[in-house]
Amino acid sequence: MIEFPSSKPSLSESAYSEIRQSLIQGDFEPGQRLSEPELALRFSTSRSPIREALSRLGHEGFLERLPNGRVRVRALDVSELEQLYVVRATVEGLAARLAANRLRTIDLEQMEKAQDEMERCIKKNDVVGAIAAGQVFHDLLVRECGNEPLIEVLSGLRAKISRFRAVVASLGDYDPERAIEHRRILKALYQRKAELAATEMMSHVNRSAAVLIARLHKRR
Repeated sequence: MIEFPSSKPSLSESAYSEIRQSLIQGDFEPGQRLSEPELALRFSTSRSPIREALSRLGHEGFLERLPNGRVRVRALDVSELEQLYVVRATVEGLAARLAANRLRTIDLEQMEKAQDEMERCIKKNDVVGAIAAGQVFHDLLVRECGNEPLIEVLSGLRAKISRFRAVVASLGDYDPERAIEHRRILKALYQRKAELAATEMMSHVNRSAAVLIARLHKRR
């Protein structure tokens, strides 16, 4: 992504980033009510930055405001997840198509290392590690697609999807088929076959969605 000169983030920006990450990681339960005073204490800041952060997160769909003015974590709506994945499959397929002829050898080698780590984690039944390594694989590809608006769209989609994936990670189960699909994507990228890479990526994302949705239904 485009980098700008770094500057110290504002209190509201820091609060927003920390609360958002906690939501993505599943630190707050769906339906849990959030208290401004408690969050201010937890994140060592005043209530004003917390209030601004909660407002932003509400607009992004992570939170919802009740009639009494209180704020709670939005429930995990499986139908919403299905819609998110429809968009993600299309956008990430496009990212693979664009990146196929832009990826350098060093980029592909880094993707292969991430894939090796993912497979090691699967053998150890390290679900969190496998998900993290898989994310590195995808991030490396998207980083090199050369389309900043696409990167921004995917970042938002992944953040929302991560809330659902955190629940599945807590079940201690991981689909090993993902590793095989990653290998197919990587092979197409090494061969510079843009259309095949896009097709394999879309197939991978769609199947990941089906598995994730099935497990969420089972959990419910």
